Amino acid sequence: MFVNLKLKGGGDFYVHWIASRGFLLDKIDPYSAEVPARVQKIVYADSVQAGDKPYILDTPFQLLLLYFPFSLLSDPHLARALFTLILELAWLGLVILSLRLTDWETPPIFVVIFVVFMAFNFYSYQALQEASPVLLLGFLYAEILFLLRSEMDELAGVLLATSLYYWEVGAPFLVLLLLRMVYEKRSRVFSGFFMLSLILLFISFIGYPNWIIPFLRANANNLRADFGFNIHTIFTNLWPAYGGIIAWIFIAVLVVALGYEWTMARIGESRRFYWAACLSLAVAPLLGFRTEMAHLSVLIIPLALVFAITHERWRKFGSGLAYLLLLVVLLIPWALSGFAFDHFSTIIQEIIFLFLPLFTIIGLYWIRWWAIRPPRIWTDLIPRPNS
Repeated sequence: MFVNLKLKGGGDFYVHWIASRGFLLDKIDPYSAEVPARVQKIVYADSVQAGDKPYILDTPFQLLLLYFPFSLLSDPHLARALFTLILELAWLGLVILSLRLTDWETPPIFVVIFVVFMAFNFYSYQALQEASPVLLLGFLYAEILFLLRSEMDELAGVLLATSLYYWEVGAPFLVLLLLRMVYEKRSRVFSGFFMLSLILLFISFIGYPNWIIPFLRANANNLRADFGFNIHTIFTNLWPAYGGIIAWIFIAVLVVALGYEWTMARIGESRRFYWAACLSLAVAPLLGFRTEMAHLSVLIIPLALVFAITHERWRKFGSGLAYLLLLVVLLIPWALSGFAFDHFSTIIQEIIFLFLPLFTIIGLYWIRWWAIRPPRIWTDLIPRPNS
C-alpha cells in the first residue's frame, strides 16, 4: 500500500517525531505547546480550523524513547516514509496473525482476498495516511494473543509493556488480559512486562526526571480538545432531544455485556477468552471515550474471526456469504464518503465511524456459539477441501 506524502496527514507520527527531536536537539519539553504548534504547521500548512486535531503529545515518556531513532532524521517526509513502511509491514503482520489466531486452515484464495480487502478498506487507509501507530498496536495485540496461546509468556509481557498507550483503543482488551493472567497465575507474563517497563522507566527518569506532571497535564488538555468521535456527540447529533440519554443507555448495555463476557472469559477456556478479547476491541470505540477513525483499523483482529467462522460453519453458502460481507465492509464506508467531495459532512463521518464497530459486534454475537465451543460432532473434525 502506498501513501502519497504530498497529501495532508502524518500527524500521528509527526507529533512523536517532533517531540523526540525537539527534546534531543532543541531541549524542548515534549509535552509543551511548542510541539503541537510545529506539528500543525507541517500537517495543516498554517490553515488550522476549528475541530482539527490539536496533536498534543499524550504518550508516556518511556514509550516516546522508542521514537528517538527517527528523530535522528532531519527530513520529516523521509522520517514519515520510513515509519509508514514499518506500519505497512505491521499491518501485513496484523492481517496474517489475525487469520492464524482463528485456528482455521484458511483457503489460499480467501487469504489473498482478505489481505486485498483489508488493504483497501477505508479505515486502514486512514491509519496509513495519518501514519498512526495504531497499526503497530494492532500487530502487538495480535502477537500478544498468539504468544500467550503458545505459552511464550515472557515475550508476551515484553510486548505488553510497549503497548500501554492509546488507551481509547486497547484499554478493555488490556484489562481482560490482566484479569486472565492474574487468574491463571502466569507470573512469567508479569516478569517480562516489568523487566522492560523498569528499564524504560529508569532511562526516562534519567533523561527527563520531571516528565510525569507535564505528561498528565498534556493528557488533560487532550481530553478537553474538540476533535474526534465519541458516542455521546454522535447520538446527540442524530437525536438532539434524547441523544444524550440514549448514549448513556447504550454504553450501560455495552458495559454490562462486556462485564459478563469478561467474567466468563477470565475462567473459561481459550476459545472463550479469544472471542472476548475480540469483543473488547470492538466495543472500545463505543464506550464514550473520544477516538478517531484510524483507530478502527485494529478491528481486523475480530473481523478475521467473524469471516473465518462464517466461511467455515455454513458449508453450502458460507464461502459466498463471507465474500459478500467482505464486500460490505470494503464498499459501504467508501460509498458513504463519496457523498462529500471536499470535506465529509459531520453526519456522514459519524455514520462511517459507527458502521465498523457495530458491524463487528453484531458479527461476533452472530458467530458466538460456534466461536466459543469446541467441535462437538465428528463431522466438525473432517477436513474440508479449500475453496
